[in-house]
Amino acid sequence: MLDPGQATFWWIALAVGAVVVGVVVVLLALLSRLLNDIRFGVAALDAMAERIEHGSAAGDLRATASVLRDIRDEIRVHDDLLSSR
Repeated sequence: MLDPGQATFWWIALAVGAVVVGVVVVLLALLSRLLNDIRFGVAALDAMAERIEHGSAAGDLRATASVLRDIRDEIRVHDDLLSSR
């Protein structure tokens, strides 16, 4: 049989152990939530990358090149006007 001092020590040790187990459970739950958030973010990025990949088909790139040529020509006109001053 344990004397009262030893029994108190064991109860304190059990309480500390229970607190540690509780903290570990909470931290694991937070980690699980964080990993789910990361998984959701990666899935969203993957979906966006697929949309960008499908959106950058050859026809879209030709249209983009045409618009860029128009912008280049407009910049040259502005440059000529500003440099003539």
